[in-house]
Amino acid sequence: MSVPEIDPPDDDIEMLAAEFFLRLLNAGEITKLNALRTHNRQFDEAVQAWEMRLMPLAEVLAPVQPGARVWPAITAAIASAETTKPRLGLWDNLKFWRYFGLSAGAFGTVFAAAMIVAVFLRAPPPLPIATASLVTEHAGLFVATAEKKNGGILLVVSPSQVSVPQHKSAELWLLTPGNQPEPLGLLASNRSVAVNLSANRLHGSISNVTLAVSIEPAGGSPTGLPTGPVIAVAKFVPI
Repeated sequence: MSVPEIDPPDDDIEMLAAEFFLRLLNAGEITKLNALRTHNRQFDEAVQAWEMRLMPLAEVLAPVQPGARVWPAITAAIASAETTKPRLGLWDNLKFWRYFGLSAGAFGTVFAAAMIVAVFLRAPPPLPIATASLVTEHAGLFVATAEKKNGGILLVVSPSQVSVPQHKSAELWLLTPGNQPEPLGLLASNRSVAVNLSANRLHGSISNVTLAVSIEPAGGSPTGLPTGPVIAVAKFVPI
């Protein structure tokens, strides 16, 4: 099939390149656009840009075998389409573009969203760089992990068989050499707690950081320093 005499408008090239790359067009239209790439540099560069955006996503997606009924249904749909009356040229068929703009646009959005969701679902969780086990006096345990995040550290503290006296709170403290204890917030006995630490609060390496848990009045220490008994202390151990 010959190359169209009139190139698509500049405003349509980006969308047309995406639809071409995602193969949302029929065989005849793909043939025309393959030919268009050889003489329309703007269209060819737009297709290459879509390849750069989406090909890395394809590398993390496992191939899926279509069901037994998929290919017969596609074949039947193609055969049915071939029996319909001839359409106008690709650039001149207004009915095609109205329908295609809705159906292909919606399908392309769903397709891209599905690819992005799949990538995030398959992305491995961040690996902790250090851990600390805070064993309480009554055989309870707080396990703290440290992960790098946004130039700082994300602490996740998870309890196990921890009991806090009624009308009291368990408070987490950050201890670094030569500095006063810094409050990091209240801990729960039945769920994990996340704490974001900026790099300057570490006062150096994570291996120099010690965590402590004290029992304070309900709502936490009124002074900003531990006032009650310290029930657990542990230093971070790099992994």
